[in-house]
Amino acid sequence: MAEQIFQKLNVKKKELEWLYVPDVEYCEYENCKRHLQLIIPYKRNWTDNTKYPLILFIPGSAWHRQEMYNNIPARSELAKRGFAVAEVQYRESDLDIFPAQVIDAKKAIRFIHSLAEQFHLDMDHIFIGGDSSGGHIALLTGLTAAYGELDLDAEYNIPCKVNGIISYCAPTDMFLSEGDGPIEDLLGTDDVNKVPELAKSASCATYLSKERSIPPILMVHGVQDGLVSIENSRNFFEKLKEYDKEVEYYEVENEDHCAPTFWGDDILDIVERFVKRNCI
Repeated sequence: MAEQIFQKLNVKKKELEWLYVPDVEYCEYENCKRHLQLIIPYKRNWTDNTKYPLILFIPGSAWHRQEMYNNIPARSELAKRGFAVAEVQYRESDLDIFPAQVIDAKKAIRFIHSLAEQFHLDMDHIFIGGDSSGGHIALLTGLTAAYGELDLDAEYNIPCKVNGIISYCAPTDMFLSEGDGPIEDLLGTDDVNKVPELAKSASCATYLSKERSIPPILMVHGVQDGLVSIENSRNFFEKLKEYDKEVEYYEVENEDHCAPTFWGDDILDIVERFVKRNCI
């Protein structure tokens, strides 16, 4: 009989896993239903008092139909670090123009309070993030959450509180990228300059002032971004600093638009520190 050879491993114990809860309906319109994809940290010794900070993440899609499943493995990296994630599907510009997308994001925030107990969500620590067009909607949602702007449900008793905003490669200025096509689709026009007030209301700096209190912001942008000009993030960062707002901004060398690097450990470490620091 051949001698059996095996090795014993003494490895670091890993307790945190994650659960995927697909297609949770948070709102229904006449022409569509909108859903959340939930990714929840999970411990086998889960206790009733376990609660996790929540990150609502809006995937980029040029404001058109969103792909809600492809990036679940990437989002799970946040869950493995102890954050619950709700990926938000909004009405694309083919169904309704701006500000329908921000209205939906705020509906999702209010709806998710109903799931807090079941999925151990910490409703005192809610963050919103997104990449590309999703980052744009995340910024507008967070910047206006406390003020009732771009919000049909502001009179509801359920709050729309946001502790921080995470933005990857977001178009922040509708006039900076006019003529790209998706922006015109979002605004329901063939020329941004025909709807200047709507374009202004969809531009993030509109909601900044010295006196206005906004959540802390984390921004990341690839230096070689060929889809959304890095000037969007640079200009918005300068405006935030001009008004003395709390912001972290990182430019990733040699990276294009929303590259896989954005979900690597280096940037996830930055996101983790940002979320934990603002869980107060």
